[in-house]
This record gives sequence, C-alpha cells and structure tokens, in this order.
Amino acid sequence: MEVRYEWDVGIDGDEPRRVAEQFESLCIEHGVPMGVVFKFQLALDELLTNVVSYAFGQDAADPAIKVTLHLTDNRVMAVIQDNGRAFNPLLDAAKPDLDLPAEDRDIGGLGIHLTKAFVETLEYERRDGWNRLSLVQPTEAHQEENA
Repeated sequence: MEVRYEWDVGIDGDEPRRVAEQFESLCIEHGVPMGVVFKFQLALDELLTNVVSYAFGQDAADPAIKVTLHLTDNRVMAVIQDNGRAFNPLLDAAKPDLDLPAEDRDIGGLGIHLTKAFVETLEYERRDGWNRLSLVQPTEAHQEENA
C-alpha cells in the first residue's frame, strides 16, 4: 500500500479537528492499526492546533498551512508546513516540569512533550520562509491490534 493525501488547512480553530478526523478515516480505510492511528492523530491535532493558534499574527498576509500524509505498509508519515513565524517546537517550546502537580505547572510545553512520546520521529526545519514538521511512526509494532 502507498497512499498520499494533502490538506490545505485554514487558520480557523476547527481546522485541526477536521484534518485529524479525515486522517483517522483514511487510516482506518487503509488498515492502519488503531494504536498507531490514535497516538498519531493526537500528535497531529496538537501540532496543528499550535500552528493555527500561534504561527500567525492578526495582520498575517496570506497565511498558509499544508499537511501531507503518506501511508505505506509499514509506516505513517505526515509533514506539516506553515509560512508563519519561525518556531522550532523541539527547541523553543517550554519544558514542562512533570514533577509539579498539574495545577502548579506553567502553561505550555506539555503538548509537544506528549507528541514526542506518541511518534517515533519528530523533526523540524525552517526553509524558504516555511516551518516544516515531519512526524513518522512505524506500524509493524502494532500489527496485532488489527488481527
């Protein structure tokens, strides 16, 4: 199996959920194990929510967000690209203090921390005015979930 799908994502707050739901439908249609779908979908939704919420100022000219999905027999890969402010969540996001109770923690950083735990590979680059986040998760470790 090899499937590619692309979304143009608006900057409306409902867009991450729309993409995440369509991602889930495509994965189910193509037999991706539910354990992979669930974790990857959470990571995708979290990252897109951050882009929609923080990448663009009020006066952003022509904001653009694109998501490319690539499914194969042994992996799920997504690339999120936006032309917003340069921001590397792997280096620039706050580090959550997991030793503190939730109500005592500073806001920020927990989503990227969870995202890193949900996917095997998460990489960032800034190229030609675009942020680019790549997420990769192998599926073979979860094959028994669809048996």
